[in-house]
Amino acid sequence: MKIFLTALAALVFAAPAFAAPPPNDNRADSQLLPTFPAAAHGTTAEATLERLDPQVSPCGRIDGTVWYRIEAAPDGTIVASVQSAGPLAPIVRIYRRNPSNIQERACGTAKAGAKATASVEAVRGAGYLLLVGRRPGTADGEFDIRVDLYLPPPNDIRGDAQRLGRLPANVHGSTLGATGDEFRDCGLSGRGVWYRLNGPKSGRAIVQLATGERDAAVAAFHAIRSHVEPVNCAATDRKGNAVLAIATKPGGAYLLLVGDRRGSTPGEFRLSVRAGERPERLPGRVLPRGGVHQSVNGLTDANDVWSVRMHRGTTYRVAFSSSPCARASLRTRTTVVHLGCGRYMSFTPGRDGGGRYSFEVEASPVPGRQSYRLRVAAATADDVGVGTGLRAGSTARGALAPSGIDVVDIYHFDVERLSEARLRLAQPAGRSFSVLLLDDSGRRISSDTGTLRRRLERGRYVVAVGGAVGTRGGRYRLSLLLRDVTSTSVLISGSSSAEVSPGAAVTLSCVISPSASGGRVELQIDRFDPLTGWHFHRVVRLAAGATVSWRPPAAGRWRVRARFLGTRSSAPSRSGYAHLLVATPIR
Repeated sequence: MKIFLTALAALVFAAPAFAAPPPNDNRADSQLLPTFPAAAHGTTAEATLERLDPQVSPCGRIDGTVWYRIEAAPDGTIVASVQSAGPLAPIVRIYRRNPSNIQERACGTAKAGAKATASVEAVRGAGYLLLVGRRPGTADGEFDIRVDLYLPPPNDIRGDAQRLGRLPANVHGSTLGATGDEFRDCGLSGRGVWYRLNGPKSGRAIVQLATGERDAAVAAFHAIRSHVEPVNCAATDRKGNAVLAIATKPGGAYLLLVGDRRGSTPGEFRLSVRAGERPERLPGRVLPRGGVHQSVNGLTDANDVWSVRMHRGTTYRVAFSSSPCARASLRTRTTVVHLGCGRYMSFTPGRDGGGRYSFEVEASPVPGRQSYRLRVAAATADDVGVGTGLRAGSTARGALAPSGIDVVDIYHFDVERLSEARLRLAQPAGRSFSVLLLDDSGRRISSDTGTLRRRLERGRYVVAVGGAVGTRGGRYRLSLLLRDVTSTSVLISGSSSAEVSPGAAVTLSCVISPSASGGRVELQIDRFDPLTGWHFHRVVRLAAGATVSWRPPAAGRWRVRARFLGTRSSAPSRSGYAHLLVATPIR
């Protein structure tokens, strides 16, 4: 008996020990959070997943779950934060308790060792459940949960907007507890807080928002009596920063809305507003003869305005390039011509034109230096109209400077009859020049960066060699080759179809139209196999216009096709088939 008890004891103590799940492992045993703020320490170690635990969620699947509950919530916003320790990648979800089910209202997730946050605008008297777990496949660990209640901030509604006072102004604010707003641009979720300012004398205000890891946006509005007009908005970037430049009327009333973007949690932010540099006014400074290489800035230098005196009836070249994108426009007495981020164009003042014209360069509403180049100069002969002549068989040599004003060179050539045209552009390595072919009515035909081939009817044609505005320049060569379009036909003993007896010879010839001076012709002869079809037999080469005698080596069906190889003045062409039957006559 003693031996049996000893063995039994050994088995009992050798069995592995399993830790018990956390007390709040199941929903029915959820831990009560009786007051606000509430804090608790927990763990997902040994936590299980109940069969009816929710899995479908915007924050993904969850494992190793524990539960917390709020019995009767007061008014305000409930914010739950779960700070993990060690390897735990936390997930937190907030559910509203209904009579027959639970409904997810918010969720948050974070990487290992970070904080997951979720918030919900509470309904007075409603009950809520908080589910804490980890991402499936990740390690368990301990965590600290904190649940706070936030009432709406004093500037929660537009009518209670906080006045910023004299600029520059810097404030710390929070969207915790903020209630809904109707504005949804820039991805705003509808919760935000309001600020009021008077437009600075400079006519421009710079707004900067910093939120850290959260996603938020700031929107500006012009308040006119009881009416509010949206002006602009900006969302935070990957670093949690947003910059908004707004044009203002001195002393005008303006509102700023700072809110969370959809899917982001509420939290604190820093808002700075200061007066921007006074925009330059028309007509602007005189543009130097060689143009300018300057910069604008979305924060400190909103625009540059330059003026150029032009004469009516005279064509001018305009080249504008920028990096990153600053926008330019040419302002006449009646119209505005937009140049965008970069463009080359020609401009001619009309009958009622002439005088001083203004070019305005405007910075994009982002911080940082935006450099640009602006050149304006009178056009020369190779810049306008049909340009200079280009003879067939010749090569033109030229140079472009797209970073300056010499962006395009124009040539023209004439085609007397239907011809095949080949334009070949040679340029230095690393350049991006291109050749564009048009007719003299401005219809674009084709373009390429190397060799361009087209069949052209009788007429005058224009060729433009150009580079992208702002790119590197260099020399180039443009050659033109024009060849008559030809047609070729092949004959067997003077006919397209012939029949001879075995052993008889035939004469093979071809006709080229229009008649070519010189050149070679290839005659391809094929034989026919009734079982497998046509098969190549041989190639006969001869001078254009010559004939050759050929004796079919066997009876059967044969065919011949001619290919004119072309010359410097005549384009290649190919004929159809001429057919030959070699057979003993049937009597």
